[in-house]
Amino acid sequence: MNRSILDQPLFRIVVPPFYGLMMYILILLINNSLAGLADSVFTNELLICVALAYLISEPIRLSIHFFEKRYGSELRKASNIAAMMFVNVLLGAIIVFVATYSYHKFVVGFTYFSTFQRTTYTLTAVYSISAIFYTLFFLSVYFLTIKNETELKKEDLKRQNLEHQLEIFNNEINPDLLFQSLETLITLVHHNLDAAEDFVDHLAQVYRYILDNRKIELVGLDQEIRASKNLIYLFQEKFPDQIKLTVKNGQKNQHKKVIPTAIPMVLDCMINGSIISKFQPLEVTIDCDGDEGYVVIQHKQNDKLSNSKYLKKRRGNLHEAYAYFTDKPVIEIKAYGDAFVKLPLLDVNENV
Repeated sequence: MNRSILDQPLFRIVVPPFYGLMMYILILLINNSLAGLADSVFTNELLICVALAYLISEPIRLSIHFFEKRYGSELRKASNIAAMMFVNVLLGAIIVFVATYSYHKFVVGFTYFSTFQRTTYTLTAVYSISAIFYTLFFLSVYFLTIKNETELKKEDLKRQNLEHQLEIFNNEINPDLLFQSLETLITLVHHNLDAAEDFVDHLAQVYRYILDNRKIELVGLDQEIRASKNLIYLFQEKFPDQIKLTVKNGQKNQHKKVIPTAIPMVLDCMINGSIISKFQPLEVTIDCDGDEGYVVIQHKQNDKLSNSKYLKKRRGNLHEAYAYFTDKPVIEIKAYGDAFVKLPLLDVNENV
């Protein structure tokens, strides 16, 4: 835990005079002589009150340190708090009683205790009660610090978790895509070597893009569009004339940023989660100038009867990755036979 305000040198020097003044005013109120305050601000009584404030503040501070070290996190228990309160009140009462008695006996020269008994008891009672307020002030700071540190730890754990999810998302190699591509490549090698070479080139670009951006948090929208076209090329070899990609407003928002592989991942999930045939081709549209700062990916809804848990997990990773950068959510909507995925477009200054 960070150093308490009670341990700050400035606090220990500056606060006791004000503390003593408050006790002096309280004593005047008890004695019903507050009206004479204006004529007696710098009297010996005020100086005694300030001296007593200095005298008890340090022992009580040390007592608090003792309880902190002895009980640690267990200090927050009610029994330990009550014990600390009792010790501090008793310590304050003893110190003030001895100091006041010694002052009247040896400095002022009073012979009989009865002559300064009332004053001694009043000071002892007032400063005993003040020890309670001093302890309560410490406890308020103590519990506030604990609460703040707990919240900071929660935020730090949340940040670390989001960073971990982002790293998982960016490092995802997508083995299903690789196996599907290899199966397509095997077919092409036996029938068309030129097409196989082109396919290998696009496959290499897809994975080079993934690997090159493993340590990069945000990329330009234009890079994502190029990566998406390479990915669609791979699927078009597997589904000839059955998959089509249209990019609208391709020159818009080129300065905006997105998370690497976000759009290709959405396209991959759309393709692997849809029934595709010559009777039901998949036409995907990417609108780079979508609604309210989003890039919108749209296709006709034709979902498979059962989607794999892997696709759901990838979509979940996408949501968590975007949550690290912006409060704007990833939006998935199905309406009027169409499925929409809206990805927030980010500015560089949104990268936190």
